[in-house]
Amino acid sequence: MKANLLAKGAILSETSFFTVKEVQNKAIIAIDDFGHEITISNGYVEQVMLSADYFETEEQKNMTDLADIFLNSPRVAQTVCFITKGSEKTKKAFEAEKQEATLKLQNAKVSEIAGLVSDLIENPITKNIPGEERIMRGRHYGVKDDLGRVSFIDMEVAKDSSLSYDNRTKKVDPRTIQWIIVNKVKYILKK
Repeated sequence: MKANLLAKGAILSETSFFTVKEVQNKAIIAIDDFGHEITISNGYVEQVMLSADYFETEEQKNMTDLADIFLNSPRVAQTVCFITKGSEKTKKAFEAEKQEATLKLQNAKVSEIAGLVSDLIENPITKNIPGEERIMRGRHYGVKDDLGRVSFIDMEVAKDSSLSYDNRTKKVDPRTIQWIIVNKVKYILKK
């Protein structure tokens, strides 16, 4: 769109996302997705904008509710905490772990065996490495893949403009969300 083609009374809209560069007394300095630096008054920030970090209340929700809140909040700055997909140990690593536990038991004093067995019950040797907790701040547009994972723009990653795709796009499985901050509320998974 060319600004000089606009006429008085034209209707405009904007959907923008910013990263705060500096906080001043009466305004903030922010960088938009295209790398433009912009000054935004505190009044505009407080009346119009939403933060991915700021929340006024906390609510506990079940897994289904958290997924629904996440999926029904596209195009909004938010923070999401979820569990990444786990992976399988190599056969060599699994066998080494088994051998180490076996040697500990074989070489243990009789008084130590109960503690070692208890530790193995509490922390069993498995072939899987569990996923890790991950926190991302950014937004999504409601786009899901065939597995139900949502494409999320991680705004803490630097955008590489030389690529034909957005390198900040990561996948979030809504079923693994632990908490989410959106629209001034922090929703936490009920334990």
